[in-house]
Amino acid sequence: MDPAVALVLCLSCLFLLSLWRQSSGRGRLPSGPTPLPIIGNILQLDVKDMSKSLTN
Repeated sequence: MDPAVALVLCLSCLFLLSLWRQSSGRGRLPSGPTPLPIIGNILQLDVKDMSKSLTN
């Protein structure tokens, strides 16, 4: 395969992927708390009443 053809194919795939990700339903969700990497939202849990924290 010619390198120019491979480059055009890769760029077109990346372009289509970016269009697909923009049109996904991500913007329709309500805003929520911003999770931290690795630990997520574990800092928002109440350790004294864990069952209530997990159901909310």
